[in-house]
Amino acid sequence: MLAVVHSAGRFKHPLMTDETLGAPDDEAEAKALGAALKALRMRAGMSQAQAAEAMGLGSGEAWRVYEVGKAPTLFKPGVQFRMAAAVQATLAELLEERDALLGRSTPAQRPAKPANDPFMGGNRAELPIRDRIQAGAWLLADDLGQEEPRTFPAAVDGRYPYAGQWISEVLGDSMNLLGIHNGDFVHCVDAIDIAYHPRHGDVVEVERLRNGGRERELTLKQIEMTASGFVLAPRSTNPRWQEPLQLNDGAEDDAEFEVRIRALVVTTMRRF
Repeated sequence: MLAVVHSAGRFKHPLMTDETLGAPDDEAEAKALGAALKALRMRAGMSQAQAAEAMGLGSGEAWRVYEVGKAPTLFKPGVQFRMAAAVQATLAELLEERDALLGRSTPAQRPAKPANDPFMGGNRAELPIRDRIQAGAWLLADDLGQEEPRTFPAAVDGRYPYAGQWISEVLGDSMNLLGIHNGDFVHCVDAIDIAYHPRHGDVVEVERLRNGGRERELTLKQIEMTASGFVLAPRSTNPRWQEPLQLNDGAEDDAEFEVRIRALVVTTMRRF
């Protein structure tokens, strides 16, 4: 479901429930997280060596340490995001699998991926580069540019065959703890097309519309569940980006605006 607000304050959603946050540290949690990672890798049809390469690890053995729950960085949010992305999954899907293994929930049923799923290394496409998006504060979108639309060769995510997909170029460092750096590309899937429902840990592209929709502003953030709903959180080593995004930042006190989740980020790409 698309989340929309029309005034200053936190994002709220009528279907959100309370969720306790915090990094687990016991052996059972570690083993379940490793097993969940293995399940997602096998579902993606990848070997340990392929997953290690996608994450930037040196070998399949380095990846195996994560799957057996022995990696010392296993509970770091940035590492978890990179692990999930390496096997073409989201952080929320990884945590969902973990919770199912621990008996906390039942994972949602998803259709099996076809053998020629283009996201699994099959057909590739030229995805449009739609916008430059700020990993930090809001960035005004350039809707008046005269340049020809650019494209980037990338695999279409086969989990969402009928959804709009595009690339956004990241500016800033507010998401560098998740391995998303200035100049990177993020692969986005249209939130409306997939009836997106906010989940803890997802990275999303957020859009703020002002002046009756004549001005668009964009930012990149991670969803963090709280007892009163959810907030859009940065994940940065920069002291400037530690607090959740303020929806009315830079807007006049009496200004009317609309904020919505525009897209789910399914993976990142380093160009250099």
